[in-house]
Amino acid sequence: MKNEKLITFMHTKGVTRAQLSVLSGISATTLNRIINGQILHVKTAQMQAIARALGTDIHSVFDNAPVQLPLPLAIRPDQAGSSFTKMLSPDESLLLYWYQNALEDGRDTILNRAQMEFHKAQLEIYHRADGIKNTKKISESYEQLSLDFSAEKIN
Repeated sequence: MKNEKLITFMHTKGVTRAQLSVLSGISATTLNRIINGQILHVKTAQMQAIARALGTDIHSVFDNAPVQLPLPLAIRPDQAGSSFTKMLSPDESLLLYWYQNALEDGRDTILNRAQMEFHKAQLEIYHRADGIKNTKKISESYEQLSLDFSAEKIN
């Protein structure tokens, strides 16, 4: 059985099989067999390489991912307020910097936009993976988020 989650992530990220093969370091033949469900027990290292290439964690792409593995790319909501270690990508680091240095209204804007994008992505992934149209209607009005960090002289 094909790995529909993997196919959906590839499509959402705009990554072809050939590109994923290069990005993950997995041969095209092996990758095709993984995608088509011909390999029943995918090696953990291969799962990690594929997930890393797609910018996600293995639990988002593979249903049979080992449970004992940490989620190195995803910070879950239940981790809020707890202490843990995570290496941030440059984009994550910049976003955190902007959030920490924004005024309260700016923080609300950043959080609201991030929440909207998260829900939009989750609906798209589940819709494609399950082949079921979601009956919930989400607001179609997405505003462009822009942050102006130009230096202003304050007297």
